[in-house]
Amino acid sequence: MTDRRDDVELIIERLSEDPTEEFLEQIASSVVNEMEESFPELSRKSRPMGEVLDEFRNEKLEEVDSTNQYNRKLDYLQTYLKEEAEIESTDDLSSEDVERYNKWRKYESLSREKPLGDTTLSDDMYLFREFIRYLVEHNMAPVRFEKCVKIPEIVYSGGEGVDEKKLDPEIAKAALDYLRKYEYADIEHISMELLCQSGPRKAGLIGRDVPDFDYKERVLKYETEETTPLKNDESSEREITLYGDVPEILLDYLKDRRPPATDEDGRDPLLTKGDGRMSPSTLQKIAYKWTRPCMIGLGCPHDRDPEDCEAAQKNNSAFKCPSSRAPHHIRTGYITDQKNRGVSAEGIEQRCDVSPRVQKLHYDHPDDSEERERFENEFRNADDDPNSGFNHN
Repeated sequence: MTDRRDDVELIIERLSEDPTEEFLEQIASSVVNEMEESFPELSRKSRPMGEVLDEFRNEKLEEVDSTNQYNRKLDYLQTYLKEEAEIESTDDLSSEDVERYNKWRKYESLSREKPLGDTTLSDDMYLFREFIRYLVEHNMAPVRFEKCVKIPEIVYSGGEGVDEKKLDPEIAKAALDYLRKYEYADIEHISMELLCQSGPRKAGLIGRDVPDFDYKERVLKYETEETTPLKNDESSEREITLYGDVPEILLDYLKDRRPPATDEDGRDPLLTKGDGRMSPSTLQKIAYKWTRPCMIGLGCPHDRDPEDCEAAQKNNSAFKCPSSRAPHHIRTGYITDQKNRGVSAEGIEQRCDVSPRVQKLHYDHPDDSEERERFENEFRNADDDPNSGFNHN
């Protein structure tokens, strides 16, 4: 017992002396090992890295238009983990392996002597961070690994580089204003209204059927089906209220604009262009198309001439616009905006089917000003306390 007390006192002393990262790492590892022995259910999952990479690849390729480009990026990631770092299972991955990917990708992954450009490196590191987040979310890696991913900051000639990708509320408003005026109640307008109304997952929105919409109650129901399952099956089932003019717009779409169409199971999909249920890639293209600033009456923040810009001229190239956003980024922007407005984590969990922990990890990305404003009222109320000398006016 005396030895253990001495050990505790030694650790306390070391912690008070600006401890090294190595020492903190040792403590963290010891705590994790103790917890895993005492609570086996908390142990991280160990899975073959090859299987996990394949799952992540399949999930990512469903979200993007340029599959060849993403396949190349994922090939580099697989080469590094399997051949360079020789990672056989997820529990073999270390923080050093995560930190080293940046250097390997920039200087060692290519046969040429010239290092990889920062723009390409930044894109690849974003993808790498998504993979690490995937491991963390599925309990195959510690949360601290995400901080080991270093992404170079890119400054474009026409403005600041993108950091956390999310749809800005002003862009969302401009897009919906434009669509309500010029493309009222068509399928692309409806798709954007529903994406911006509650930040749903892409697959969840695509899986909605006409009967899921209750105009009288102003509700859209999310129910899991065998061919269109929700992410967490029955746990993801819920009803969400549709606010503002959205129920009326959706009703007008169903009455006048929706083509008669059924899917392979004989169900009536809510989102359709007349050839069955909308595909993930179609919804992806709609999101990219209508989040380009130049498409919705705003100026180009990148100082490009729309007449010469491929992203502006071709809808299939809309994803090349640095400002365009995918459905996942609309979801991130929606959740961040709701948190800025004071909506509780529990409220967002019900509406968006995402736990408070995952909200913080993946979806809630306020900038410095937004984060400050969230807490202004708390400090303002404290400032009104006449008994506090620190808040003396």
